[in-house]
Amino acid sequence: MQDPIKDTATRIVGQPHETLERRLKIDMYNSIINVKPALAENVSIEDDVMTGKFFVHLPSALQGIAVAKLENSISFYDRIGWKDAYLELPLEHALTEFQVSKINERLTLSNLHELAYVSHKHVEKMLGKIESSKLWEQLKTLKLDS
Repeated sequence: MQDPIKDTATRIVGQPHETLERRLKIDMYNSIINVKPALAENVSIEDDVMTGKFFVHLPSALQGIAVAKLENSISFYDRIGWKDAYLELPLEHALTEFQVSKINERLTLSNLHELAYVSHKHVEKMLGKIESSKLWEQLKTLKLDS
């Protein structure tokens, strides 16, 4: 069985990446059950979500939630490149104070990876064209302490 979420993690990193795959699956699952909480009943994270079985028989509108987030993630990481640290890096460590405040006006994000789920057009609406261009450049060149 093809696993589009696993394929997306591999596409983003350039090789299989279990940590990103797991994060994507958990985030997609949480987004879907946020819309339809009843779908969480009798679901095993390991047996259903991590294997991809949970996503297969969802109505197309709910699958669309996952598809949009996956497409946005690919676009985001194509723009800035992949770094493992992005999964947990607080926004404040990667963005300017102005960028964080503008994003926080509309969204509540815990880390940089969560920004990957937001379409670049929405980022542009929040920040404006010039500031969003700055954001992509600063993320591409972001130096992280190792």
